[in-house]
Amino acid sequence: MNTHRSTFRNTILAAAASALAATTAAAQEHEGDIVLLVRDAQIITTDAQYNPLCSFGTRLEVGNQTNDPGFDSPTNEFPANSEVGFTILHALRAWDGTDFDTIPAERLEMSWGPLGPVTTPLNDTPVEGFTLGVGQSGEFHYHYKFKLTSPAAPGVYLLTLRMWSDDGSIAPSEPIHLVLAQTVDDQVFAESLDWWERNGAWCSADDCVADFNGDELVDTRDVLAFLNAWSMQDPSADINADGSVDTRDVLAFLNLWTAGC
Repeated sequence: MNTHRSTFRNTILAAAASALAATTAAAQEHEGDIVLLVRDAQIITTDAQYNPLCSFGTRLEVGNQTNDPGFDSPTNEFPANSEVGFTILHALRAWDGTDFDTIPAERLEMSWGPLGPVTTPLNDTPVEGFTLGVGQSGEFHYHYKFKLTSPAAPGVYLLTLRMWSDDGSIAPSEPIHLVLAQTVDDQVFAESLDWWERNGAWCSADDCVADFNGDELVDTRDVLAFLNAWSMQDPSADINADGSVDTRDVLAFLNLWTAGC
């Protein structure tokens, strides 16, 4: 990381940290899960602190499978008793040490209890999955089972899917990317995640929030532009899309700015 950028980031983080402390406790219930929110009539995905995020990493465990991460939402986020489903958008991809362009022999299955499995396609033809019900409280919280099929070779795999609601007033999410490690060491997993975050992790092709001033560069001018908008309570500074402009947006923006585009 650039030393100047790191110092600048840490200075602003220090100023925001005390104000943020009281707001983070409520988010801890979603720790480790993919959080689904409805903002501007569309599903968006975030981390446990409600920072917008569309790429998530996990490890496959015994039996070449895992039930993490879960998909969670706050209460009253979806219409009570509606349903949320998923669509697998692309064939499974495998890390070859350089990129995720390879379609491997393995496929990935998604299931929940008696439902499924729904299997990744052999090409990039989308496959529609099943739906699960939203509770009367408006909360959606499920842990799908993700299972890698034979030969389940050691490696890192990339699953791309989209979440959607059967409520016609709510638009589907942008693509969500799940990077799954299968019996590889931490260094390989970290290298693949780092490459993906730098080269393919944006929620849409045009998405680079860090370039706040739109000049196709990510530098301190973007931080100044963001802070100016933030101090004016401009809606464009609502980086985590929670409907308010506050210190959580500062942290969300600085995380994206540090990562670059």
